Amino acid sequence: MKTTISKDNVLKSSILFFTISAFILSALLFTSCSDSEGVEVTDDTTLIEKIESASKTTVKSTRLPSATSSTFNGELADSYIQKVELAAGLGFKVSIGTDDASKEEIDSDVFFSTQGRQLNDTSEKRTRRRNKCFEFVFPIDFIMADDSSITLNSKEDWALIKTWYEENPDVTERPELVFPVDVTLKEDGSTQTLIDVDELNAVKNSCKRGKDKRKCFKLVLPVSFTMEDGSVIEVAKRGDFKKLRRWRKQNPDATVKPALNFPVDIQYKDKTTATINDQTEYEAAKESCSN
Repeated sequence: MKTTISKDNVLKSSILFFTISAFILSALLFTSCSDSEGVEVTDDTTLIEKIESASKTTVKSTRLPSATSSTFNGELADSYIQKVELAAGLGFKVSIGTDDASKEEIDSDVFFSTQGRQLNDTSEKRTRRRNKCFEFVFPIDFIMADDSSITLNSKEDWALIKTWYEENPDVTERPELVFPVDVTLKEDGSTQTLIDVDELNAVKNSCKRGKDKRKCFKLVLPVSFTMEDGSVIEVAKRGDFKKLRRWRKQNPDATVKPALNFPVDIQYKDKTTATINDQTEYEAAKESCSN
């Protein structure tokens, strides 16, 4: 029996073929796009590993692609570049420091593609260094190398310090945070006053060890401090600690810490109190906390 194939049948078959092909192609494209979105993190992780293991050349920060500026003016506005290494054909490893003492570590590393896109770093060890366990309560103050002061009223103001160093490119000394400062713990939202760098470091060490971040004890107000010029500042309520910071800003060349006048009472976290009669007893109380 002879089969006759009409032009209409050929046309219908062709249309059906192209329709099915288009559907299959669309499905493949959709799958490909979906896969690429899910693979991006994996690709970044692989690329970072390749940059880490590759032979790298130290280059000037001006070699970084312009696209990196959006990161350094945004997420890393509180950071400054210490070293830039280029892995040819792969990307950049950038060692950064920060003036934001709320970070667990001052130094850390970030990675960028050759086009300047910040790579998504999934390494817990590296990203942990940029973690915070507390936030500064603004405003905070810094004394610069020329004895000028910069006040930060919000996190966006970290850019003011970066601008100062851009205008003073020969200065390498980093700014000095002016104490006392108030911080809010991310753990429970409580606010506490840190009167010196020792107390700040104690809180940060507690963060690293996963311990209670609250200060071991606090001063029972009122207390007073004798300043380097012999003046005495009375602190009757927590807000009065700002008087110490104001004095420091007005005396940027001061090198001696305010001296706490004894005796003082302290209150521990369990609400018990003790009387401290001199600096030796005060240091012993702090030492007992670390133990």
